Amino acid sequence: MKFRKLSFLVIVLTLFLCGCSIVQAVKLKDCTYQYSHISDVTFLEMTRSELLSLQGIMRVTRFIKSPNEEVKMGFTLHMKVTNPNKGIASMERLYYTICLDDSVQVAEGNIPENFTILGGTSADLALPLSFSMKQLFSGKSKASVSNLAWNAIGRGDSPSKITVNLRPVIRVGGAAMSIPKSIPLTFEYPTPDEGE
Repeated sequence: MKFRKLSFLVIVLTLFLCGCSIVQAVKLKDCTYQYSHISDVTFLEMTRSELLSLQGIMRVTRFIKSPNEEVKMGFTLHMKVTNPNKGIASMERLYYTICLDDSVQVAEGNIPENFTILGGTSADLALPLSFSMKQLFSGKSKASVSNLAWNAIGRGDSPSKITVNLRPVIRVGGAAMSIPKSIPLTFEYPTPDEGE
């Protein structure tokens, strides 16, 4: 008899945790993810202000014409995340992929930090991103990556179209559970009102 009661309690607890995970997944899916801005741009081991100097522009030009060194580009992507629900929406990790012009994947990774948004509020979600430029300077990706490099220093001819696919992970009991379908966020960089 005790075994049946214990089994029943375990089943009820499991159903409760699964129900909570489904509610949490729905809350995260209901949140809106909006591009805010990009900060902390680095390229050729220079900051954005250094890249805007004559020496910086010359180094970028040389690299784009002949990308023969291993160079990383980095920046922090800021998103405004709004939780329209009454309850808290939270994630313990966030997986992402970044694509340029709908076809060129430039980065993928994850942020292993908790992120919580209270119901009815918004919060800034910052994604620190870094990727190799040299390996992307080939074939059809070269034009898209060159354009992103020029846009990063404020010298691009047209905005770069960037798509970020987000896949939040929540904790259910002792196990991590990923949201089944990724959440896409598409924007152009730079935006007309984006400053340095």
